[in-house]
Amino acid sequence: MLKKFLLGIGLAMLWSSHCFAAAIAKDANVAVMDFGTRPGATPSEININNAEYASSEYIINGLVNKHCFNIMDKDMVMQQLKAEHLTTVGLIDPDTAKRIGDLLHTRYIIYGNVTNVSISDTGTQIMTNIGGGVNVCTVKAHMIARVMDVETGDILMAVKGDGKSKSSFVRLHAGNGLTGVKVLKIGTVTVTMDSVHNAIAKAAEDVATRMAANYV
Repeated sequence: MLKKFLLGIGLAMLWSSHCFAAAIAKDANVAVMDFGTRPGATPSEININNAEYASSEYIINGLVNKHCFNIMDKDMVMQQLKAEHLTTVGLIDPDTAKRIGDLLHTRYIIYGNVTNVSISDTGTQIMTNIGGGVNVCTVKAHMIARVMDVETGDILMAVKGDGKSKSSFVRLHAGNGLTGVKVLKIGTVTVTMDSVHNAIAKAAEDVATRMAANYV
């Protein structure tokens, strides 16, 4: 009885890992929407600095490199949706998804959110030669991506991706950083925008890797 139970679990896990591959044809067009940021989970500056738009670009690059979907051209997709005044950032309801599918002639879309950006391992390393210090920390980014069948409204896959990046921000005694370095505050800590984008890019790569694993 136990062997049958374990065999059943094993078959269920095997089926679940390949059910998405069976649900979508390899030559099907898939459109990637602009990702959003979950309100209250990420600093508002991330939106201002375009990191949420970039997250979808990072996912597209990862999926194209893994050859697991026929990804539609992002600029063409956004131009068509903008012309129809369709809002496609973050979470998308089934009715809007159906309109997107009809307009783009695709059955599948990928959408989602940057769910959190946080920091850890904070500390200050004094640099006496410039009379200031360096804020050193790790930026962590988390995102969730979903694949929807727009004809049925079913979510075929929901994948979480995680990424992290080191941030070293030089701070002078006067309170300002080095000229030309774009920064934002996460909580009370100042980090570079490059480190935020790098963490989000790694989270997007994690998403693409997990999707590809379920598509083979």
